[in-house]
Amino acid sequence: METSSGGRCGEIASDLSIILITAAQLVFFTYFYEYVAWPAKGPDGSVTWLSLLTDDYFRWLPFVIAASLIVIVASIVMIIYDRAWFRKSAWILFSILGIMVVVSLLLILPFDFSVIPDATVAGLAPTVVTVVLILMVVFYAGSALVQLVKLRTPTAKNEPG
Repeated sequence: METSSGGRCGEIASDLSIILITAAQLVFFTYFYEYVAWPAKGPDGSVTWLSLLTDDYFRWLPFVIAASLIVIVASIVMIIYDRAWFRKSAWILFSILGIMVVVSLLLILPFDFSVIPDATVAGLAPTVVTVVLILMVVFYAGSALVQLVKLRTPTAKNEPG
């Protein structure tokens, strides 16, 4: 029987963590996106939250929902079907999904930074967000490459005889 390296309990805990975090992220992006906003203090001391998201956010949201559901299902399968090749393949899939979600966010860029009252910050924000998103794509690509090498490299445990 081929099993993945590491303790089984640790793998299950990791898979459950991924499921919980992905589900929480899915709920946030789907129902609480209005909290992606800039606080503006009124003259009477009241605070108004100005949304940083444009209507293009809803063009990006299906990518997040689809990727999140795939990650949740694959993580459940990893708990049930414990095979090293499947686990490594799933991690490659997770990285590719991450690249797809971030690239779609880069292409759509559903943010309105003009609501930020400081002109300097409002001018720098698109550049900073773009650089961070590009770094995320590089991270995901590196992760996919490492997992691909691990998938193609036999471990002593999995080698015959």
